Amino acid sequence: MRVIVYSLPNCPKCAAAKALLKRYSIPFEEYDVVDDKEKAREMVEKRRSVRPEGSKEVAMPLLDIGGIIIEGFDRGKIEEALKEKGLLKQN
Repeated sequence: MRVIVYSLPNCPKCAAAKALLKRYSIPFEEYDVVDDKEKAREMVEKRRSVRPEGSKEVAMPLLDIGGIIIEGFDRGKIEEALKEKGLLKQN
């Protein structure tokens, strides 16, 4: 099970998403989409897979939690995806 965080430097919402994952001891891979253009293209394609219409702009961060794509920092959606994938215990 891979958890990937596509992020930008100095992005408060990106930092919040990573802090949440760390708080729950969820290992994740992080890609800075400014430095890695291939990962930036990958991120746009993943976003397009869940929201094909609209602009190419992505609300940051973009998380891929075992195939569940979450655009922007939404704590509830992140926690729900982690639970669905068995990475976070249900309360």
